[in-house]
This record gives sequence, structure tokens and C-alpha cells, in this order.
Amino acid sequence: MTGHHPTHFTAERIARTGCTVGETPVWEPEHARVTWVDSPGAALYRVTYPDGVVERFDLPLRVGALAVHADGGFIASTERGFARLSIVDGVVELEFGAGPDLTPGWRMNDGACDRQGRFWSGSMAPDTSAPGAFGTLFSIETSGKVLERGGRFRTQNGLAWSPDGASMYVSDSNPLDPYVLVHDYDPATGDFTNGRLFADKVTLGGRPDGAAMDADGCYWIAASDSGRVLRMTPNGKIDAEIRIDVPNPTNICFIGNDLKTAFITTLRAGGTGPGGDVYVVDLPYQGLAEPCYNPGR
Repeated sequence: MTGHHPTHFTAERIARTGCTVGETPVWEPEHARVTWVDSPGAALYRVTYPDGVVERFDLPLRVGALAVHADGGFIASTERGFARLSIVDGVVELEFGAGPDLTPGWRMNDGACDRQGRFWSGSMAPDTSAPGAFGTLFSIETSGKVLERGGRFRTQNGLAWSPDGASMYVSDSNPLDPYVLVHDYDPATGDFTNGRLFADKVTLGGRPDGAAMDADGCYWIAASDSGRVLRMTPNGKIDAEIRIDVPNPTNICFIGNDLKTAFITTLRAGGTGPGGDVYVVDLPYQGLAEPCYNPGR
């Protein structure tokens, strides 16, 4: 098998949700369900697997990303910074903590936990094509403290860490200059250094959006505009791809008892085009169990 002839898989729609932009699906194994957000639509969805029963909840503001909170519910990145997110009697409740203080109109976008349980997300301007409209990465430590971590992204996406925690991947999905970087990562401090190009739009055939890591250390990246999710080996070769029947996959997570099923979110192009539903496909590859945000560790 070479990077020139990737193995093909085809994902099937599991539920029609019609999200404007479905994002950051999170697997909750103890509930056998996936939870994700429609950020522009200010909605949270969850679906049980494999039976496909969908629930929808209104969000009081835009949420960019979720990760499971070790004490129940989720940690979220929002237009007001990081928040604890809980669903109580069918209503979403948000509890805000330490920041960051965002410029009015800015918001947090994609997010994920590193292997130590810190939750990361990047800031994003209201007009990402404006000159100087570059956000940066923030982390909320297990102590609850928020740190500005650096980086320079118009539309930060694709956060994932290698199984050993020594490499951090992050993408910029902005049409002006889409790419994926990989950095050396210090698990003890959360510092990332030596950023270098891992993939660009030419390599991917689409804009890099959300991502996930598998147990082999391969990076799965949604190649938006191409109708595919790609598996990239640590040396940057594409050796597998998942095809879907709409142009814009947005993110992926691994679900099921063995973490060998991919769950994929999508968007509706221009808010009106085809897409916005969720898809699954069984794979011969095993995902990596993602860490919870674990305060007090």
C-alpha cells in the first residue's frame, strides 16, 4: 500500500440533522452516544449508537467545540471563552470560569484535549479574511487556569495529539491559506515548538478541517470541499480515505465498543447546500480513546 493508492471506504448517513456546520463530535462510551454542536445554528445534538436516536438542544450562544468533562457533562469553547456545559432537565446550562477575555465579536473555534487532560481551542475573528485577523491557541489547564499558548491562525482547526503526546497537529481551514502543521510537544508543560508543514491543500485535495488520531499514530483529517476524510501516516502519506456523498465533511471521531467506527459531521455549503447530516463507517483501524478534561489532576 502506498500513498498513491489509498484504501477507500464509504460512509453511510446515520441521521438527518441538517446542521449548518456540524462540529466536534465526542464519543461518550458509558452512554453509547455521540454529542456534537452546530455552531452557527446554536444547537447541540446527540445520537445513540447504533440505534440512531437523535436529540437536539438549543444553545444560549455559539459553541465551537466540546470535550468530555471528567466530572460530568462537557468542557466547551464558546464566544465567551471556556465554559462547563451541562444538560439539566433537557436544558443546556453553561458555567463560565477563567476566560480568555475575547475581543467583542471574536469566538473560540475547534478544540480538543491533549493526553494530559488540558483542553485547547483557538480564537477566531468575526471576519477571518480581514488583514491581521489571526487568532491564537489557548489552553485551560487541569487547575482551571487559562493560558495563551501562541500560534497564528485565521480559522484554527484540526487539533490532535500523537498517542505518545510528543507531537501536536493543528490545521488552518481558512480558504486564503489552508494547511496542517505538526509541532514537537512537551506533555509536561504544554509548550509546542518547531512547527512545520505537514500537509497543504494540494496534498489533501481540500481544506483541512477537524481531525482525530488513531492508535497507529495516524492523523485523520476532514478534507472539506472534497467529500473525503483522509488518513495520514506520521510521515505525511495518505494511505486511506473515507468518502461521503456531500462535499464538506467537518470532523471525525471514533466510536463503538472497539473504537473502529468513524463518526463524521458535515456542513451545508453556504448554509443552504447539501450536507449537515452525520455519517458512520466501520474501519479496520482502531481509534484512540480521547482524554477527558480532568480538573484537579
